[in-house]
Amino acid sequence: MKLICADLDGPLPVIPPRAVGAQWVLVRLHGHPIGIVHPPSAGCGPAELRRLAIEQHALAIARHVAGDRLDSPCESESSTLLAQKCPRRRVESRASLTVVVCTRNRAATLRGCLDAIEALDYPADLLEVVIVDNAPTDAATQVLVARYPRMRYVCEPRPGLDWARNCGALAARGEIVAYTDDDVLVDRGWASAIARAFEEEPHAMCVTGLVLPEELDTPAQLLFEQYGGFGRGFDRHVFCVGAGESAALHYGGTGRFGTGANMAFRRTFFEAHGLFDPALDVGTPANGGGDLEMFFRVFKSGYALVYEPAATVRHCHRRTYAELKTQIANNGVGFFTYLMRTAQAYPEERRDIFRLAAWWLWWWNLRRLLHAAINPREFPIDLILAELRGSLSGLRRYAAARRHAAGVLARFGAPTAWRAAG
Repeated sequence: MKLICADLDGPLPVIPPRAVGAQWVLVRLHGHPIGIVHPPSAGCGPAELRRLAIEQHALAIARHVAGDRLDSPCESESSTLLAQKCPRRRVESRASLTVVVCTRNRAATLRGCLDAIEALDYPADLLEVVIVDNAPTDAATQVLVARYPRMRYVCEPRPGLDWARNCGALAARGEIVAYTDDDVLVDRGWASAIARAFEEEPHAMCVTGLVLPEELDTPAQLLFEQYGGFGRGFDRHVFCVGAGESAALHYGGTGRFGTGANMAFRRTFFEAHGLFDPALDVGTPANGGGDLEMFFRVFKSGYALVYEPAATVRHCHRRTYAELKTQIANNGVGFFTYLMRTAQAYPEERRDIFRLAAWWLWWWNLRRLLHAAINPREFPIDLILAELRGSLSGLRRYAAARRHAAGVLARFGAPTAWRAAG
């Protein structure tokens, strides 16, 4: 059962019955995500789906309608009101945009990702797609990308996700560099939503977006959403460190601002403030944290980060419990390795970083562990223990991760220097 999208300003779909898992329906209005509807297991027709959407998300719909400067929902039939054309006069961005997909030995998974990117509604003359093949052991990815003439294949021999991200940034010609993963399906309007967010927020250097599950067929996929998932809500937010605020204390938990599966940066930010730290993320002892560190770097540099839910993607969650447990453990490792890296990079933030680490161990790990011990049926204790062990391990991983990155650099040499776009 794949994620179904239902547009309230158009014909609504019939929701089929489900035999396993759960069925989510993403409700949108004028292309903007409003919220999730959970239809009955027996399915429902368009009229019932519309009723559920209005019943469950009336406030969000009203806010959107008010923003469109339409009549009050009380003065018109909701079905007529929602069908009206969105009157907002948005100037479409003419910024050039490079989509970067980093992958390694996952050609079968990558195919769906590339098909979704092919369907983007962004102007072809402004869109570039770079597929970074990270330390491949075969030519399957190169062969697959050759079937997409508009996409550019680049091989990055240095193993590690942040090496691949840096390779994509160095290869990019666009003003905006947008990243997604090989197990993600981007929405048709994803690139346009990212570009509009940068256009409307000129002080922003990073845009993140909504990440929803592509399917919820297995208990592990449902557990991941129950654990927190990747979703960060349906409201747009602009985050920026205020005068006198501690970046670490108020913004150190950067996972709440988005994830590396759906993030974009102005290319000028990389040129001025550096690339991703190759000691972090998948393929290193850190196992994560590269995206979190870059979000924090945006704040420390004095810029804003925009969370734009209209920039929507769908992620293929791990299907088995063993895969989920490994992912949860690595989340703990990556987060605390990022914190240790940040404490080293910004000595003035160390006190607040350590306060954040202590608070996170209690609030997110130990408190949840105690709650699960009291209510063992509510959530598996071993998942919480896995993340706790990962978190404690992450406290000492950054030194090993730096040695690993130095070894990769000694073997392969430094990446290609910045070159002019063209």
